[in-house]
Amino acid sequence: MKHIDNIFDMLDWNKSLEEQARGIELAKSIDDIACFLQPTGNGYNKNVWDNCAIIVSQKDDATLSKYLIYMLEWLQDMNWPGAQCIYDRLHSYSDVQSLGCALNECISKAKETVDEEWLDNLERFCREINIGID
Repeated sequence: MKHIDNIFDMLDWNKSLEEQARGIELAKSIDDIACFLQPTGNGYNKNVWDNCAIIVSQKDDATLSKYLIYMLEWLQDMNWPGAQCIYDRLHSYSDVQSLGCALNECISKAKETVDEEWLDNLERFCREINIGID
């Protein structure tokens, strides 16, 4: 766990650009990217999200497939650090069927929680990639 704590320390937006780049490079060795999906706690919150989004967005579709819902949850507020990076990466995701399933699940969740901003973001994304939603 110490290794990941060191990486998160380097990813902090208050660090030098060189140190942040080293943290991003070191993060490539982490197989399970779940820890980079909007981490909170241990002093790491939005201050590392931009760099975490870069790390996540550099992964291939096969790696991202089980994290689509978490990535779509990042779009709840497009002002959050890293949200645009994740949004852009989802645009190039190739498995439209699994992305559509994840979108439908998140759209349902946004409606249930009356999260209009998230719903608007998801619907805009669907229009942009020409995917129908239920």
